[in-house]
Amino acid sequence: MLSTLRSALPIAAPVMVGYFTVGATFGLTATQAGFGWLWPVVISLIQFAGAAQFMIVAMVAQGAALTEIALVVFLLNLRHVFYGLPFLNNRPRSLVGRILMIFWLTDETYSLLTTRTQTDPPPVQIAVGGLNYFSWAAGTLLGSIIGQLLPLQIDSFAFALSALFAILLTEQIRAHRSVVPLVAGGLAVLVIVPLEVSFGIGMFISGLAAIAVITLWHVLRPTPLNKGKGS
Repeated sequence: MLSTLRSALPIAAPVMVGYFTVGATFGLTATQAGFGWLWPVVISLIQFAGAAQFMIVAMVAQGAALTEIALVVFLLNLRHVFYGLPFLNNRPRSLVGRILMIFWLTDETYSLLTTRTQTDPPPVQIAVGGLNYFSWAAGTLLGSIIGQLLPLQIDSFAFALSALFAILLTEQIRAHRSVVPLVAGGLAVLVIVPLEVSFGIGMFISGLAAIAVITLWHVLRPTPLNKGKGS
């Protein structure tokens, strides 16, 4: 167990730092919205969905209905299905391991694990997801407590999450030598900006647009010739 954690910690460290910071921001934001110190931590423990958690706080503060909140959060998190299921093909075979990996798998954890030059053992991958999960929850707890004790007025630490995505994107490009994800993401943004839809639906639409661009690229790209053919 300890050896697994020692192997996973250097891998998870970059995301853990970002998650702790953004988790603390979520705790502060939720506390300022009147959630108290406990509920933000509960949401982080059972939801663990990053942007969707901020969306929950914003919609509750605006008096949105429970069904509306559930629908938006569902649409916002639906993107995980497209990469989560294929990711599990060669991942933990045990039921407990697969359940933990499914629950702990986030965009950042997925990006972190898929940019590795070699595939880590399943226990290490699970530990990476777990470390990221607990760093987010710990950050939320700290932010909630600070929000209760100090009269802080913090609008957002969104730059921390943006910086985290920038680092992960850079690692993806360095590892795979491809700008296709960057182009797909840019085109997806161009699709949703004119629509002026809500954040949750916008994430869903942009996700579908990005998937369509990447799928089209895989279909149309030239197939490398078999070097051994005819030899």
